[in-house]
Amino acid sequence: MGKFERGEVRNAEQILTKLLNESKLSDEERKHKLFMHAKALERKIREDFPNIEKAVHVGDRYDVPGNIQLILKDEKVAYVEVKFVTGGTGTRANIDQDSLTDFLLFEENTISWSEFRRIHEHEKWVTELLEKFKDYPTSCQVKNKRESIERKASYLKENVLGVKEGNLAPVIRGVLSDPKAPDKKKLAANIIKEIMEKDREEKIRYIEYLSTRKQNPENIKRFVFLILAGAHSHKAFKSMSRLSLEQIVTVLRDNFYKVYYINKKTLKVTSEDLTKKLTQLREKELHIFFRKNETNVIIGFQESGREEPIPVLRIVFHWKNIFQGIKTPCLNIFDEIFIREF
Repeated sequence: MGKFERGEVRNAEQILTKLLNESKLSDEERKHKLFMHAKALERKIREDFPNIEKAVHVGDRYDVPGNIQLILKDEKVAYVEVKFVTGGTGTRANIDQDSLTDFLLFEENTISWSEFRRIHEHEKWVTELLEKFKDYPTSCQVKNKRESIERKASYLKENVLGVKEGNLAPVIRGVLSDPKAPDKKKLAANIIKEIMEKDREEKIRYIEYLSTRKQNPENIKRFVFLILAGAHSHKAFKSMSRLSLEQIVTVLRDNFYKVYYINKKTLKVTSEDLTKKLTQLREKELHIFFRKNETNVIIGFQESGREEPIPVLRIVFHWKNIFQGIKTPCLNIFDEIFIREF
């Protein structure tokens, strides 16, 4: 999510913490866009934890799971994570682009995604494609290569194609199929299309390279456990990676860590306790599985009697901002069949 949206959600987490503490709210907090969502979450959390002594917002810490710590009257501690979704359970995590190599899911000296792009001169070929457009304003002409790429790509997307947000693909198709579309618009659409296609090919080549590298099943399992235990950022991973698998399971045992999803439209709240899932996974050998011509990989395990592996998490190689190939490379992680259905 973007910085503005994260700030909005963070404020909602703090309002929820105040509600759980029965603290007085300001008029501004009561008018917050997600205030009613916070109220709905409060009701559900109190149903599950009727003996709350104190709530502490821990959303800015990276050494514990969740957004809110609940100190209970029996002196136990629980951790709650809240997710504001528009449908389903949304993205499980959004983590640093090089996490698979930084946390040694593959053998040592495996090239990271960022290094792979550097070797293949990603910025150079993106710049060359962007330079096909000759009518950028002076505000796009800056010396810093990275900033120049971002400004020019944003200009083509927002000012020439007129797209502020949403899926670019149908807009590009519409422009390129319209015989009356201005030449500038067609050129911008072609440039963006070519960058996105070439970036996809580059991702696939990197994933094909990863498929040749020896995997570390124990680190893959630790990675999965940390993701499911709420380590959803690079900082959180670094802070929590010292925990053993048994310690992670302990954190999640007996409802000590619970995830709440609230639908932004309906205000319906659902909850999730992954302790049973992780207990099952503790006995499995997890691997990364590759699919031809895909920009994602699957973490899963083989089960006797099944030809196909059972997928646990899907990891998508992604760019968060502007469009694919331009700004903020990351890994988006989604639940797969084992988490949703087994």
